[in-house]
Amino acid sequence: MGSRARIFGINLVLAAAAVGGCSGDDGGTTETTAAATSSPTTGVSATTSSTSEGTTSGGSTSDGTTTSEPMTSSSTGEPGTSSMSGTTAVETTGSTTSGGPVCGDGVVEGDEECDDGNDDDTDACVAGCVNATCGDGFVQGGVEACDDGNDVDTDACTSACQEAACGDGFVQEGVEACDDGNADESDECTSLCATPTCEDAIKSGAESDVDCGGADCPKCPKDAMCGEGSDCEGGFCKDGTCQVPDTCKDVKLADPLAPSGKYTIDAGTDTSYEVYCDMETSGGGWTILYATSGGDNQQPMTGDVEVLGGNPLAYQPYNHSRAFKALLSGLGGEGLIRRSSGDVWIRFDHAPFDDQLTMANKHAHYPVKLTAKDGTTADGFTGWANSNIAGGGDFNVSLVDGMSCNNTNTANGVDHHSTQYYHLNCGCTRHYLYSYSNGAADSDASYKVNTGLGNWTATATCASTEGGGLALYLAVR
Repeated sequence: MGSRARIFGINLVLAAAAVGGCSGDDGGTTETTAAATSSPTTGVSATTSSTSEGTTSGGSTSDGTTTSEPMTSSSTGEPGTSSMSGTTAVETTGSTTSGGPVCGDGVVEGDEECDDGNDDDTDACVAGCVNATCGDGFVQGGVEACDDGNDVDTDACTSACQEAACGDGFVQEGVEACDDGNADESDECTSLCATPTCEDAIKSGAESDVDCGGADCPKCPKDAMCGEGSDCEGGFCKDGTCQVPDTCKDVKLADPLAPSGKYTIDAGTDTSYEVYCDMETSGGGWTILYATSGGDNQQPMTGDVEVLGGNPLAYQPYNHSRAFKALLSGLGGEGLIRRSSGDVWIRFDHAPFDDQLTMANKHAHYPVKLTAKDGTTADGFTGWANSNIAGGGDFNVSLVDGMSCNNTNTANGVDHHSTQYYHLNCGCTRHYLYSYSNGAADSDASYKVNTGLGNWTATATCASTEGGGLALYLAVR
């Protein structure tokens, strides 16, 4: 900042008068002029002159010169004498500027907006004596975070003189992919100023929880948030969180649109089980316990050897342990047998097994209401045996009691006429489903239908050959 200086000028007006000297022979005049002196305190120069005549104090001189504030002294030419008559000295004082207001002198003048008398460009008055503003290139302390002197909003300092930051609504070039100025993580620009991804460690986009759920991200684990079953690893969303369902029925109830396929359940325990769920047949929600392709050397329905590599929905060999079948039967109240031939099924209003299945040498009978796919119904029985099944008779779906062969009446659906196939009636009579194979008697009988119910039609009167049986699966709900 420069300082404004004031210059004081002094104008001197000198009036010269004819001075008469001492009388001489020639009658001429003698003029004596004193040299100008300068006052050290006022800076004013004064001139003293002496003359013998023609001097006027104030007003006009004899030659017409006008003076102001006259200060005169005169000398007669004789040592030691002086007189007020003589030459008149006139002093005029005034002030001038050096071209207008001076920025930095602390005085607001002319077209100055401010003048704080300092050269600090971080306060409210900056160079040029103008008020500090955003965009002037100076960072005003306590007011601005930055000031790059431009109005570009895509660099590190915005036009509001604030450091660029995610969420300010401006996309910082080379730093941010987007910036919509809001904290809504579900839109196309997250609070990280980036598009949502399944690895951004926040719940973004269509995710139901952090980096999981929705159409694009992995399924969520247990206890994570969810909107529907498809968000969860177990396919089960309950009360807004992913849970491990007890059964396929739970999955269906939580998500009516859940597709058939593999799910994780816990069957009411702390153990997780992978199962196949039929979500379509007769309302869906069926947990499949067993399946056979109809070929030889496959487990019977009451078998205990696990065969879990196949897809039972495709009628590939599949079997859970007796303990698991008993556990799921304890959680269910209905059974279903669906066969590939004719794509038909028969349903009964009792679980296929009970906890006796895990005990040695046991069998059971249940009175049931039977329903075929076409809606045809009948009273009947279902039952099973886990011993005396070398030639078949491990599982039956039978008519109400009546005469079988050899004048033997059934009791609870079966006549127990042979210890090789305990739940197979004589001549395979009165069976909506039977298992029979007396050839090798190696406990791998195939399944057939002796008596039809509606569109659940008969397939063989009494066929004992191994293999060539129905491809079917057994499920519980």
